[in-house]
Amino acid sequence: MPRDTIKVKVVFFASAKAAAGVDEWEAELPEGSKTTALRRAIAARFKLLGAHALELPLAINQQYVSVDADPVLEHRDEVALIPPISGG
Repeated sequence: MPRDTIKVKVVFFASAKAAAGVDEWEAELPEGSKTTALRRAIAARFKLLGAHALELPLAINQQYVSVDADPVLEHRDEVALIPPISGG
């Protein structure tokens, strides 16, 4: 029986984690969804992240994804939001 939705584990780091207020979240999306749809779901769910969720770097299953890329997500993918880190 075909799956209508996928579940994606979203992991938050640094300032994204602080804004989300959680370490991780499981998103449920329609099958065939791309990272753009996930970004919109994150922005809608975590208001403090808002538009930043649309532009933060991502890693899917521990592989960085180009900011310009919009790959299709698979059931049980792990997506990390990785904000820029500054230090001194």
